[in-house]
Amino acid sequence: MNFFSRELTLPYYLFYNGVADSYYRLTQNSEPVTTTGASLQGVYKRESSNKGKDIGGKLILTDAWLQTGVQSDYILLLHDKHSPYHSHSGSWKKDLLRIAEKEYQQAVLQLFTDAQTGIVASKNAIRNEEDNEQKRNAYIDSPLIQSLKSKYRLQPPHLQYVAGTMFWVRASLYKEFFTQYPPLQIRSELEAGNITDIEGPTITHAWERLLCWIATSKGYQIKGV
Repeated sequence: MNFFSRELTLPYYLFYNGVADSYYRLTQNSEPVTTTGASLQGVYKRESSNKGKDIGGKLILTDAWLQTGVQSDYILLLHDKHSPYHSHSGSWKKDLLRIAEKEYQQAVLQLFTDAQTGIVASKNAIRNEEDNEQKRNAYIDSPLIQSLKSKYRLQPPHLQYVAGTMFWVRASLYKEFFTQYPPLQIRSELEAGNITDIEGPTITHAWERLLCWIATSKGYQIKGV
C-alpha cells in the first residue's frame, strides 16, 4: 500500500479492505497500510470475508465512504490484482494500476473537465460486452443480467465496461446510486469464495459490468488513458 503515498499527489482519503480468508492473504505476506504521505488525509480500514471477490470489498468500502461522510469529487477503485488464469497476469495488473501513477493523474483530471465523462480507466481495459462472443448469453440478455438491470433501474445505451474493475469515477454518481441501493445489501447477494464465470454467469461478475453501467445509464461516458 506504500504505492499510494509514492504515486498519488492529489489530496486523498484511503479506504482499505483486507480479506481475512483470501487464499492470497493466507499464502503471501501482506504489506501494511501506510499512514504517511503529504497527500494522505486519512485512512479507513475494514476487514471482511471473501464474498464477491474484489467487488464485495469495493461495496464494503463504498458503505464506509458513505457512512463517514467524506466529501470527494472522484473515487479511484483499485485492488490487489491476482489473475492466475490470465496468461499475461503481470502485464495486465500493471496496465490496470497505471491509472494511479503520477504521470497519468493530470491526464485523468483533464478528461474529467468534460462534463460527460463519468469514468476514466486504462484504455486497454475498456470493453464492450456486445463484442465478447464468449459470454454473449451471460452478460447481454440472460435472465440474470436482465433481472439485475431491471432491479436497479439501469438501462445503459451500450454495454461498455471496464474489465478488471479499476477506474476513476465521479463520486456524485456513486453517492446517488448507493444512497438509494445500500452497498452492503448488494454485497449480501454475491457469491462467496474465489469464483469464476467460466461455467456460467455469476452475480459478482455481473456487477463488474453494473458498476460501470451506473454511470453510462445516466448518459456519462467511459474514457481511457
